[in-house]
Amino acid sequence: MTFQGQVLLPSQEALVERLHHVASYSDQLLVLVGAHGSGKTTLLTALATDFDESNAALVICPMHADNAEIRRKILVQLVSSPIFDDEISLAETILRVAPKQSKPLHIIIDDAHLLSKELWAECIILNQVQCAGHRIAVTLAVPPEFLADLLPQLPESSRRQILPVSVEPLSLPEREALYQTLLRYSEQNPFTPRDIVRAQLEKQMGTPKEVVTLLELALHGKNEQKSLWIQYKVALIGLASVLITLVIWLGLAKPFSNEPIAEVVIYPAIDSAEFLARGQQILAPYFQQRDASLAQALLDEVANQADPLARFHGEEPTNEGINETSFVNETTLKSAAEQEPSSEVIPEDSPAVLPQKPVDSKAELAPKPKDEVKSVKPTQGYTIQIASVERLDSLRAALAQVEGAQDISVAKHKRRWVVLVGHFDSSKLAHETAAMLVKQYRIDSPWVRKWRELKDYQLQDKLPSDEISE
Repeated sequence: MTFQGQVLLPSQEALVERLHHVASYSDQLLVLVGAHGSGKTTLLTALATDFDESNAALVICPMHADNAEIRRKILVQLVSSPIFDDEISLAETILRVAPKQSKPLHIIIDDAHLLSKELWAECIILNQVQCAGHRIAVTLAVPPEFLADLLPQLPESSRRQILPVSVEPLSLPEREALYQTLLRYSEQNPFTPRDIVRAQLEKQMGTPKEVVTLLELALHGKNEQKSLWIQYKVALIGLASVLITLVIWLGLAKPFSNEPIAEVVIYPAIDSAEFLARGQQILAPYFQQRDASLAQALLDEVANQADPLARFHGEEPTNEGINETSFVNETTLKSAAEQEPSSEVIPEDSPAVLPQKPVDSKAELAPKPKDEVKSVKPTQGYTIQIASVERLDSLRAALAQVEGAQDISVAKHKRRWVVLVGHFDSSKLAHETAAMLVKQYRIDSPWVRKWRELKDYQLQDKLPSDEISE
């Protein structure tokens, strides 16, 4: 019997015919049992080729394959339609497609000892299912020790459904015939006496693998073992290499030098309390200096603020009597109100002065920007919002930051003071001015806004001296 260019020995051909008969007429699960190298794969391949009247599927189970992969390998050979779910059991899938099958099914799995227990249970159940008027035949190949371990784990009813078939050793004439056949196919002549070959074959257990191993030995000989001197030579070369590397390292790295070794500094994690405390300690002088500079700038601005009435009469401003908080008595305000306006021409570049209302002698005068504060809010165009604060001291700080800027307005919105700069007809011009303010005054993220969005904002003529309230 030949298949795929191979010739079976008489005992192998007889075993294939027996397997074919049992698979066709028996209702048991056929298990081919043989040691490694006994020819199980050759026999199963011949069995799958011999089934002309059946639809056979031959699968060699790989190691570490999951159940879905094995089901897929089987179903793609049996089912003409590729639409199936490999997560469903074999019995359920085949029962669904059985009415469309015209031939009996035969499933052959080599190295079945690598299958999971779940697939073994599916194969036992599948062996009792009929397709095309015949029972589905299942043939599995396992080593003897696996079957001896599996059978005690199965219930009595399942053990009766399994039919083990052992692969018998080759007889001495079959071993010689296999040896001579393989030697003729190799097209080599090792000049080995036939008596010596026969004596070696008699010592074997009778598996085809042993015959193949004997032929390879006759054709290629034994691998010469390395002499003891070569092994010692390799060890000495390795030891010399290690010593040379050690000497070079001692000469270049100088590990025993008297030079102090830099201490390794281990920093705490970024989100740890130690890291935050260390950061606060490092940045504390900076924040103290910044607060002191800001306070000094506010004091300098108040100290340098001239008396509006004196400047109105053309007098030079003086710092006399001006402290952190300026006070105006009622007599001075009354005399300034009764005095006629001066005919002296005020230069165009001098800042305009708004008339002040009489205030209490203890009322605090808040600092104003150098430009005139707008009281009429435009309805068209754009402006730039640079600050939004709740406290008056924060408002003073924001105004001091943009000291010198043109067209500054202060608006009130609920509990907050909003500092606005400029009036622009286009958004492009507003954004360009915002970029200039960032560069010149180091303002963080100015906001270009439309005037019509500020309908709830109230522009202020002056700044109050007390905290903002509802």
